[in-house]
Amino acid sequence: MDELLQLNEELALNLEKYASDLATKAYTINKGINQMMNRHLHLDQGRSDKFWSSPLNSYSLIRHMQSDWSFWSIYMEKPVGLDKITYLESMKPSLPQKWDFEDAAKGIRSMQGVYGMSAKDIAKGLLNGVQYKCVLILVIRGQLLTNFNISSSFTARECLELGLYLMNDFRWLESEEWIYAGLAALDRADTQSEMHLLRAPKKSLLYRTLARNQLMQNKLQEGLSAYQAALKESPHDAEFFEEFQFAETSVLTKPKIHLNSSKLEESIKQDNLLYTRCCNGHCQVDRKLRLYCVYNTTASPFYRLAPLKVEILSKDPHIVIFHDIVSVEERKRIRKGSKSYLIASSTFNMTTGTYHIETTRTSKSVWIQSNSNNLSQKLTDVMEEATGLDMNYSEMFQVINYGVGGVFEVHFDTLLRDEDRFNGTEDRIATLLYYLSDVPQGGATVFPSLNLTVFPQPGSVLFWYNLDNKGNEDLMTHHLGCPLIVGSKWVMTKWINDLGQEFRRPCVEL
Repeated sequence: MDELLQLNEELALNLEKYASDLATKAYTINKGINQMMNRHLHLDQGRSDKFWSSPLNSYSLIRHMQSDWSFWSIYMEKPVGLDKITYLESMKPSLPQKWDFEDAAKGIRSMQGVYGMSAKDIAKGLLNGVQYKCVLILVIRGQLLTNFNISSSFTARECLELGLYLMNDFRWLESEEWIYAGLAALDRADTQSEMHLLRAPKKSLLYRTLARNQLMQNKLQEGLSAYQAALKESPHDAEFFEEFQFAETSVLTKPKIHLNSSKLEESIKQDNLLYTRCCNGHCQVDRKLRLYCVYNTTASPFYRLAPLKVEILSKDPHIVIFHDIVSVEERKRIRKGSKSYLIASSTFNMTTGTYHIETTRTSKSVWIQSNSNNLSQKLTDVMEEATGLDMNYSEMFQVINYGVGGVFEVHFDTLLRDEDRFNGTEDRIATLLYYLSDVPQGGATVFPSLNLTVFPQPGSVLFWYNLDNKGNEDLMTHHLGCPLIVGSKWVMTKWINDLGQEFRRPCVEL
């Protein structure tokens, strides 16, 4: 987002230069108009005879009418700011594409569903009970002029685009909510500026979209009423009127449409309810777990001088947090070094042996070799001492960034089914999850079967076993990355393989 904001500033400066070129042309035209109007000034003052008595004035007018107007014709047709237009065209490939918008829209939808937020609240900047504002700093040519608070909110255009995206995904109920939010946004005080109004959709378009949505939900009377509201806003729009007549005829002559999509939406809502409490940190952990923290002084001789801080979250399956593993400077170094290499996250298909972009995951990532530099080697060695596992049998680090509404839906980290094991194919015995940034709101790691919620703690590492002591998949370790509400979530994962750990995995006392 930082690079995108920088690009936006560059494009704004390019637009400013284009406006300057237009202003220069307008100034030239106005100056010519003033010069021409001076001739008429003499005539208006009743001095016509004296003015035309000079052959110079007559010649000047004839020359002007024969020559200057040809110049003005050419000058008016001459394009302005072609180099600025060319620059804008060259930057279009760097702008967000359709799939970028769809990722962001999916993130907002996931965030809304899991945390139970209304579209109107999100549109007003009220996110899960917290009202957000942003500080707008006005800087012109390097000089700070002023700064003031404005509410973080969605315009009617942004609400409508989300509604259309959801309609295309057959999520009619959610789409309807966003269209209503768009109608409400049109009346908000913070959307009444000239630029907002210039880009805002007409109220008639929002009502028309609402009508189409409601008819698809078999809300026939509501749909016709929405069409009537659209016509009231645009009474002379023949296309609206024709569409309304067709809809009215269809309602009277055709049976209702039976949609399975609404049932699907209700099922999704029920699933979201299962995770809402945990993602908010309100899950009740079983007191029998007897959770506690310890200082580990035995895993390595060094830990006798600087004990390892270990927080026990679960004993079966074994889940712990190692605290204060990655320093502030090290976290910055990892983020900075990875930023320019991030691409859409993918998953590995064991059947085809290929990677593909996963629709259940909205993030970008990059892979880093364990020994690519002294920092990655250090973090590998530290975790080998802390876990007792052989890191020579582990995958590369994967640095991951979750942006707008970033989510990783419920999944297992294992690659194999139990019936496919013990044939020489390796699987992920354990997972290391490094937290590389602070997350103001959202973004927790949740283990639904354990009612266990782990919020990102910068510098800490979450560790758990994916396989039980028999080497089979531990069904209690399915987990999800809750949608991000505010901030940018940076994590780094390392999966440790089972082959090579036969004599290294410590026994866990139950």
